[in-house]
Amino acid sequence: MHPDPFLQSLHSQSVLPPAVRQLHEAPGLYAGRCSVAGGKGRLIALVLRLGRFPPDAADIPVQVTIDRAGHEWRWVRDFDGHTMRSRLTFDHGAECVREQLGFLSIWLVPEVSDGRLLIHIRRLSVLGIRCPAFLLPRSSTVEWQDEIGHFGFDVSAEMPMLGCLIRYRGWLAPTHNQQGPG
Repeated sequence: MHPDPFLQSLHSQSVLPPAVRQLHEAPGLYAGRCSVAGGKGRLIALVLRLGRFPPDAADIPVQVTIDRAGHEWRWVRDFDGHTMRSRLTFDHGAECVREQLGFLSIWLVPEVSDGRLLIHIRRLSVLGIRCPAFLLPRSSTVEWQDEIGHFGFDVSAEMPMLGCLIRYRGWLAPTHNQQGPG
């Protein structure tokens, strides 16, 4: 059994809110609502296309299906009909999460702070070409449990000198067909 790559990256004593831990431990279907705002400009539009990110939208239904095959976890995000697929693994050499989104590979470092999971971008490659450090997007991604027990998310990244790349935020709750870890 291979735990979720984010959980592998965290210190074993890390304490996560129940809704955040469940999403990272239990493959299954999660559903909720979210809003999406992409950045402006041709270069940003190209990066968003390469990552297969969703278009701008306000308060739309979102579903996330999480499953795993061996050491790989697959997330399929459905933003009201726009599907974004990613494959996540734990990169033992870099000691962090590697997420493959379309033609983008992103290395992510999670940390727990004040009952929230913060996720930082360590490295990025586009079509296999490593992004120079001065162009590396900065992430302000946060996951938490809201006041009614939903999984809350605020995923955002900005490009140096270009501004906002993308931001999508909302909530998810487990639906039927939840599977326990195993």
